[in-house]
Amino acid sequence: MRTLNPTLLRDSIHEGVQVQALQQIPIPEQRLVIHKIYTRKVKEFSSIYPFVFAVENALRSVLADYLEERFGRMEWWTLVRNARQNGQSYTAFPNILGTPVNPAFVKAVWRVFDNMVNQQHINNVTGNNKTDEFYYCLTLGDLWTIMQADWPLIRNMFATDVLGFTFTKTMFNDTMRVIKETRNELFHSNPIKDRKKIVDACERILNGLQFHLGDYDHDLGAAQSVRVPATVARAQRHVIPAR
Repeated sequence: MRTLNPTLLRDSIHEGVQVQALQQIPIPEQRLVIHKIYTRKVKEFSSIYPFVFAVENALRSVLADYLEERFGRMEWWTLVRNARQNGQSYTAFPNILGTPVNPAFVKAVWRVFDNMVNQQHINNVTGNNKTDEFYYCLTLGDLWTIMQADWPLIRNMFATDVLGFTFTKTMFNDTMRVIKETRNELFHSNPIKDRKKIVDACERILNGLQFHLGDYDHDLGAAQSVRVPATVARAQRHVIPAR
């Protein structure tokens, strides 16, 4: 049992107690029941990863293309980078390449550079001849902050009301909050209490970006991986894992 995630194990035991009460499972078989419940919970936990990361990758990709269209240049962010390096303030940007922007939008981009400590990221956004390198330095939280900072600028990145996709800033923030909190829970290996809620949130963002959740689900169902065999011979010291 010491090899198991304690939170998932706790929830598995709670569920196992309920199952035992209903089915009167003999004591020797109770541990096996807990292991089976635990394995199911691990699979449920793991199944959330692809959808959360699909949203993050979709936002990063679509935002890059959308802002290139709005500003006329993929590397518009270098203007903010250069201004910061030259000692200017984010308030020096009432517009970007002629497109009016909310000061909060520029401030959000500015703060990405302020908070950048990963040397590889710093190297990637330094110098000339840049394109979309900036976007690969953004966390999910950065993407959220930048997008909500100027909703009138960003709204048309998503499907329109005419297509039946009503999406206000409040709805966007509420949806992103669910996704970001879930991402943090996944990162810390905490169980997801409401899988339907997070899948609905992911589907809302993907649908707005013109992607269909069912395509991801289909691809996951058809995905195959090459197993890497064990190279260490099994010995008596090896404990039995959850199954």
